[in-house]
Amino acid sequence: MGDTIMKKLTKRNCYQFLSIIIFSGAILAVFTQNISFGYALIILGYYFLRKSDLVD
Repeated sequence: MGDTIMKKLTKRNCYQFLSIIIFSGAILAVFTQNISFGYALIILGYYFLRKSDLVD
């Protein structure tokens, strides 16, 4: 079971998963009135999402 999960886990999927977590944190930060930190997280999440497109 663990081998099949690790085979499907690629570098691209890791970047996409990381960007989803960062975007979720950004939404939470904006809702808690921490606007500047939220926008910084949005930029960081966008960077990782674009990086996942460039990875083979």
